[in-house]
Amino acid sequence: MGLNTEASAALVFLILYAILFVILILGHITGRLRLRSRYSIITFHVAIRLASQATGLAFGIVGYEATDLLVAYFILGAEGYFTLVLCTYRFLISWHYHNLESHDSWLEPRDPPGTPWYKPFIESLTLFGKKRRPMAVLHYLLIAANAIIISGGSQLAGGSKSVKDFNSSLLQAKIMRVVGQSIFLAINSFLLFCIFDALRQYKTEHQSRKGHPTLYVLLATWPLLFIRGLYGILSGVIPALNYFNPDNYGEHGLTNSFVISEYILSTTTEWASCALLMLTYLTSRNDPSKLPLKEWTDAGKEVAQDKGAAETGEKGHTGSRPDISI
Repeated sequence: MGLNTEASAALVFLILYAILFVILILGHITGRLRLRSRYSIITFHVAIRLASQATGLAFGIVGYEATDLLVAYFILGAEGYFTLVLCTYRFLISWHYHNLESHDSWLEPRDPPGTPWYKPFIESLTLFGKKRRPMAVLHYLLIAANAIIISGGSQLAGGSKSVKDFNSSLLQAKIMRVVGQSIFLAINSFLLFCIFDALRQYKTEHQSRKGHPTLYVLLATWPLLFIRGLYGILSGVIPALNYFNPDNYGEHGLTNSFVISEYILSTTTEWASCALLMLTYLTSRNDPSKLPLKEWTDAGKEVAQDKGAAETGEKGHTGSRPDISI
């Protein structure tokens, strides 16, 4: 007996994500990709998508009776989209660090050398005080959207005592999914502004009509992320796009039309976005290194001057009586 359409599609993308995962792992092993870099986040994203596709494959084989597998696939898909949106912002911030004249990012300013590894993480979640950053707001919005979607999907796990209870849980899950995906879509809309702002600043600083190739790759990624987010909203509103609509199931599982729409508008857009982000490794190979910020060098000069003055004073008073006059 061959695989049905759902299982076949899940298997294809399981292989495609496995290819990306092998490339990333080899990059880390050979040292081409640093462990503490934006590529570690995208490796984590691909690992989640592998788990999601494996779950989708199992659901396609077992059938629509395995609702727990469906909910797991649903939740892992939300986690994958969450990490992908975060990845795109991290790639843009890294571009700021390397390519702007300031070598800094207004989204998330850099920390001085010697800062403990845990402080940047804490500061990335600081909403108030001197250390507050725009990315902190985005982090909380992403976390909130992710939690809302997962909570909605979890309500459908374990079944229901009656059809009425199931329909009630399903309605709540749809509402929560729409709310969560709407937040993701709003964050994606803000991402477009950030990319265009980086393009404008780069062209101004270099007095050129051409932008940096990495920014064009990120710009090409944005419509894919937007389509993915829009589909997330529509799947909670339009019955024909909802996994939990009985009309989307046939004798051998999910209908072909539903599987095609799901994998084109959701899985394909995510995979293509991930591949484009990985492509920025080539477009950023000639980027300059992250230079020390001006305030760091100015602070270093002041410290050196104070130290030199102190040493000069100590040498001038050696062997003489201290001056106690007023």
